[in-house]
Amino acid sequence: MSSYLNSLNNQQKLAVTSTEGPLQILAGAGSGKTKVLTSRIAHLIHEKKCFGQQILCVTFTNKAANEMRERVINLVNSKSTAFPWLGTFHSICNKMLRRNAEAVGLKSNFTIIDTLDQIKLIKNILEAENIDIKKNPPKQIAYFIDQWKNKAQLPEDIILKNQEFNLDNALKVYKIYQKRLQIMNCVDFGDLILHVVTILKNFDDIKKIYQKNFKYILVDEFQDTNYIQNLWLQLLTAESKNICVVGDDDQSIYSWRGAEVKNILKFKKNFKNTFTIKLEQNYRSTENILNSATSLISNNKDRLIKDIWSDLGKGDKVNINSYFDGNSEANEISNIIEQKLSKKYKLNTISILVRAAFQTREFEERF
Repeated sequence: MSSYLNSLNNQQKLAVTSTEGPLQILAGAGSGKTKVLTSRIAHLIHEKKCFGQQILCVTFTNKAANEMRERVINLVNSKSTAFPWLGTFHSICNKMLRRNAEAVGLKSNFTIIDTLDQIKLIKNILEAENIDIKKNPPKQIAYFIDQWKNKAQLPEDIILKNQEFNLDNALKVYKIYQKRLQIMNCVDFGDLILHVVTILKNFDDIKKIYQKNFKYILVDEFQDTNYIQNLWLQLLTAESKNICVVGDDDQSIYSWRGAEVKNILKFKKNFKNTFTIKLEQNYRSTENILNSATSLISNNKDRLIKDIWSDLGKGDKVNINSYFDGNSEANEISNIIEQKLSKKYKLNTISILVRAAFQTREFEERF
């Protein structure tokens, strides 16, 4: 058995070696999903299922992509030029768009504008069109444009029905905004995926090249995908059907920025003959922590059931304390740390998690 399989449990091995067809891996928190994904890439190359560059692996953050890249390099021959396409949705689409920029009226050396430049451009358009900036703030217009792009909607795709006046103005700005970007040979972050989806929809020859090239597609944190990301994946896997998604609907917390948990809940409907594997052993937490978390999340109506377990023992019970205000909370927690925890643990092994950054102020002053 290859060395990369030796450290895996039975369910992880099954997830790594089940290479053909749609695969849905429901990975509970701390269940080793990154190890599974990187081991799966190594397995595909080791078993000569494909060349390295015929594997596409997408994730959500550059940090996660860099960590996965380092792990893959350690598992496969790092000197090989046939390395998998591994990166975020935006970085992969940037690479694809630069190769096919002319298909959407751009040059391959296009510039990606940041949020600040995006707001400036929208403000200039509002002023040129004599649209009230106070009633139509540039940031709000940018938000509407981003939402449309997340839904894979170009200006000509949008039909407004009985909408507020500022949405009419937003659409007007969106049309001019897209034309301005094209003239300047620029794109915003939303365009990176939108333009690639447009190309894949309208140019069968280009679509077939990528469908043929990407024999295996792997997706990390699938519960955080939005509509256009899921559409992009469906277009690329229409032929091979070899898509492996790893995610956990219980960890979907980004609906406010467009993530649609239904992508993972309805994966079996979108991809026929899906094989589902559950990674239920947690390597991070004790039983009491897992049982507390499970008892809370089990109240969700729409979820895929998992039986998360751990062999790390019962552990300490979860304590819930209520305080009158932030100062009393900081005082009491610092007393617990000083009088109890610091005698057993080093201070740099103790963490305090807060809901929002402003809540750290009282703790910082107290410490």
